[in-house]
Order: sequence, then structure tokens, then C-alpha cells
Amino acid sequence: MRMKYFISFFIAIIFSNSSKAQTLVPKVDQRVEMLSIVARLADYTEYNQNRAVAYVAAIRSWFDPFQSDSLIGYARRIRKEDAIGFDAVMSMAVHLQLQNNEFTMAEGWKESLDKRWKSKTALHFTELLNDFYKKSNAAKFFLNEQPYYNEAIEAFGNLISKFNQAWYYSFYGVAPEDRFNIVIGPGNGGNNYGPGVRGSESGRQIYAIMGSWTFDENGNPVFPEKDYLQILIHEFNHSFINPLTEKYKSDRSFRKSGEAILKVMKEEMDSQAYGEWRTVINESLVRASVILYLLNEKLFRKADEEINMQINRGFLWTQELVELLAVYESNRKAYPTMERFYPEIIKFFRFVGDSISSIKTDYENNRPQVVSIEPFSNNSNNVDTSTKEITIHFSQPMQAEGYSFSYGEAGKKSYPIKAIGGFSSDKKSFRIKVELEPGTDYEFFVSGLAFKNEAGYALKSYRIRFRTVD
Repeated sequence: MRMKYFISFFIAIIFSNSSKAQTLVPKVDQRVEMLSIVARLADYTEYNQNRAVAYVAAIRSWFDPFQSDSLIGYARRIRKEDAIGFDAVMSMAVHLQLQNNEFTMAEGWKESLDKRWKSKTALHFTELLNDFYKKSNAAKFFLNEQPYYNEAIEAFGNLISKFNQAWYYSFYGVAPEDRFNIVIGPGNGGNNYGPGVRGSESGRQIYAIMGSWTFDENGNPVFPEKDYLQILIHEFNHSFINPLTEKYKSDRSFRKSGEAILKVMKEEMDSQAYGEWRTVINESLVRASVILYLLNEKLFRKADEEINMQINRGFLWTQELVELLAVYESNRKAYPTMERFYPEIIKFFRFVGDSISSIKTDYENNRPQVVSIEPFSNNSNNVDTSTKEITIHFSQPMQAEGYSFSYGEAGKKSYPIKAIGGFSSDKKSFRIKVELEPGTDYEFFVSGLAFKNEAGYALKSYRIRFRTVD
């Protein structure tokens, strides 16, 4: 498996259901905000991002006095015992109903609620949640924050015209009975989720719960297309893909393949909180489906970029999986639905599982590396404070389209970079400007987020650490 640009084919899709597309209106949902607040108070790391500074401060001011509440203690307990977190929290949120300031479980919740929630746990959590909602006067908090929510809703509306929901019905081969829901999660930071609810009378409700992590100079949320559109496309795919994987989870060879992939790619998947083999399969298929969507919309450059990005995130089989889904797309008489094609997908992952070690070795051999720095060696303990520039040397010529550095464990106080010098003419070196204090430890990472070689392979992350003389 290899990195290569992908515009060699384009499969046209005919939207027979396009006339049935619903009108999409983004909203902020109290159920989502309430559950994210509970998770924040219970110290769930993923729900403690502080991107929306003023809004997070308002949450803390209002709800911190209730941190000793029994609900918060229970939330801590079920995280430890049942691995409740990330998408499980949002799955519970959308399976709740809120009427007359009281939460109840939605009809049919046992069928589609994330399986990490035991029935007894879900019901007890809801009971505690109702008590917490009343005693904290949460309804008033949400009313007070409505102007902020309105700002977010208005800002997000610009994305809707770019989103083609009819593609999902055609691509997955299902009747357009699902109801799409776009929910902005101001308290979710940079995390996004795609839960679904199996309703009865109203059909299935599928959600894209979008985080909020970009703001204007006044601190108001903004949602640039380049940062959010592909995530919106991604999250809705989960509601179609996840149930299919769940249906075939008992296939022993499928599970064995998924576990083999996860074992070899554990570091990469753990860093993204993907610790279960089915999650890796779902994420693989969702990401490949996003690329098919982009190709359908004739966004070829974005499709190329998406393939490279997913390979560099550890989904090394993305190129070939996209090509497999293109076979499905070009043979719809034989495979009218994705469900009919899923046995072919299982065969594909058996091959990946059997080959994953060599696939990873091949990828690693093609990645560029940092080979040295100057004017001193990495891990030096006697760096002169008069040093004003560090040059980083790479093993291969790099794309001169961006750069990416991050703090070390000590954070901003040990981050010496003050300005960027740029690439050398041969693109094998990069200069940074630094300001150094005497007797100080410095640490930062050169990452593959933007540093890539000319073939698109991401730089292997490299830590630079040194100490200045006293």
C-alpha cells in the first residue's frame, strides 16, 4: 500500500431521492449541553477543552458549586467501570427527551443507545440528572446563554448550502426516512460525534454533533468551511456505517482481522481514542466514504488531501479502501445497498489484517525524519543563550506548504520559538528563530501535521530538548 494522488477515476452518482431532501436548520440542544457539562464536572478529559473561553467560564461559575452532587460522582464511577466517555456521552444525550424540564428516555432507546450504557445504569443516570437539572437551575443557565447560542447558530448556517444530504441515501442505498439533525456543541471543544436514534413514528434520527473551536476577534464562534465541512460529512456517515459493522461483529475472522490491525496500529489509534477494533473499522469506512462524497462533488483536490491526511493518521489502507468502495459504487445492480456489499468489505479487512505489519513497515520506510539540528546537538545541556536560530535538517525534500510545532510536556514556558525562518532552497532544512534564557530547559516537537515530504508522507514526530548554560 502506498501514498499516491487519487484522481484517476470518478464515479458519477445519480440522486433519485434529491427531491426528498429535508431543510436543515442547525441548533444548540440542551440535552447535548447538559451532558457535556456533566462530563466536564466529572473530569472527563475530552469534555474539558477550554476553547470557548467565556462560555466555559460561565459554565464553571454556574455549575462548579454542584461538583459534589451525586450525579457527578456517579458519572465518575461509570467512566471507570464501563468506559463511558467520548461518543457514549453524546449517545445518551440524543436518547433523552426533555419536556417540562424533565428528562426521560426516548422510545426504543434500548435498541440504539451505545452498548457501554447498561439499562440499569442509563435509568439511574437519568434519575440523578433530573435532580441535578432542577437543583442547579440549569434551565435558567441555558436561557441566559441563548444569545451566545444564537451567534453560533447564525454562524453555522453558512455551511448548510454546501452540504448534500441526498448523497447519503444514494450511496448507502436506503430510503430517505432518516431525519438529519445538526447540533452545535459549544461545550464540546474540538470533538465531534455522529450518534443515531432508532425512532418509530418519526423514523430514525441521525445526528452530526459539531464541536466549536474557532472564534473571531470578539470570541464569537465561527465555522470556516475548510475546518468544518468535511467533519460534518464525516459524522453523518457514522449513522449508516456503525450499524452495519455491529451486524457483522460476531464474524470471528472479521474480529480477528480488526484486532490484528489494532494491535499493530495501537499507538496511532490510542492517540485518537480508538481503542476497540470495531471503532477502527467504522472510522476507516467513514473516512473512505467522505472521500467518495468529495469525489462525487468534484472536489478532487480535497479528496487527494483527505486520502493523504487519513493515511498519515494511521489509516494506512485508505487508498485501497476508497478503490474498493468505488467498485461497490460502479456495481449497484449487484449491490443495491452498502449492506449487500459488506461481505466484500470484510474480505478486504481480512487482507489488511494479514498484511498489516508489512503495510506499516512500508509506510514507515517512506516517511521523512529529522536527521539533525544545528548549531548544537539535540539533548545538549550547554547551549549558549546567544543562539538566535536553530536549523532542522530532514532526510528528504519536504513540501514547502506549511510547518507544525507543538509544546513539550512543560508547555508554553519551555517553548523557545519566537518566529519562523522558513525552508532552505533544497527544502531539506527549516529555520526557526528562538529567544533563550540562561539555565533553562527547553522542549518542543516537530510534527507531521504540516511537515510532509513531496510524496505526502508525514514527518515522524521528533522531540527537540536542550538546556542553556547558567
